[in-house]
Amino acid sequence: MNWFLIALAAPFLWAMVNIADQYLISKYSDRTKEHSSGGLVLFSSLIGLFIALFIAIFTRGIFSVPIFDIFLLSITGFLTIVWVVLYLYALEIEEVSNVAPWFLTVPLFGYLFGYLFLGETLNHHQMLGAGIILIGMIVLSINFTGEKRHIKKKPVLYMLLACIFVALSGIIFKYVTIEGDFWLSSFWEYTGLGVAGLIIYIFVPKYRDEFMNMNRAGGRKIFIVNTISELTTISGNLLTNFALILAPVTMVYIVGTFQPAVVLILTVIGTKFFPHIVKEDISSKSLIPKILAIIIMIVGSVFLFK
Repeated sequence: MNWFLIALAAPFLWAMVNIADQYLISKYSDRTKEHSSGGLVLFSSLIGLFIALFIAIFTRGIFSVPIFDIFLLSITGFLTIVWVVLYLYALEIEEVSNVAPWFLTVPLFGYLFGYLFLGETLNHHQMLGAGIILIGMIVLSINFTGEKRHIKKKPVLYMLLACIFVALSGIIFKYVTIEGDFWLSSFWEYTGLGVAGLIIYIFVPKYRDEFMNMNRAGGRKIFIVNTISELTTISGNLLTNFALILAPVTMVYIVGTFQPAVVLILTVIGTKFFPHIVKEDISSKSLIPKILAIIIMIVGSVFLFK
């Protein structure tokens, strides 16, 4: 069985999720207002409850997890809400092909938190990779399409914070699960996500109103797209885990870094043939910096995973 094709299927699936997120933002958020898409996260949190229930049906001992571990895993659910909202805000004001490459910084922050909290260390190759990824981040942050080049401050801030929270969530999950059961940990993480969504629905009127308006406009479609996206994400994770059995960890993770390139290819195809789903600026002035930044960040990831 070809491990490369299996490993490559995962970033392709994750890229499809990025495209679906952009579609939901463009169709159901209020384009005249900033921060109008946060209500979408409540659909994801509801799905989290369904996934937690599904895991509970097939997993024993969910209440055997120590209270403190349950607390930490629930925190990862809350952190998921935070990073998803920041990611959605970035998609409101930036093209998805510019947003997706930022997730290549997650391992960078993961190594940093691993060093601070888990006693993990970086070798020279990984430090070089971190530096190269930072260069790619700088290229990605600059707007080359206007008359004057400038840093795109808001999407940069949103995605930096989002990736920090993704990495922090991963570190907490790894810390708790290192000696435990993956599915038990996943149950409490998704439960935390669902509870966080319910708290937001009750106590944050802005998100509740957005959720209700989106529900009236296309609740069934949004829920279906979000459900498919969540299942697609899980499928990508499972394919990655399967590829890890067949090939060296480093090689599988490097293939995973192709996701931004796949997103870029899909957005170009979509803009050409399916503009009702995704539409971006595909002029050379816009595409060349994106391609350069993605190549730089993939090269940095190769060193990071050495």
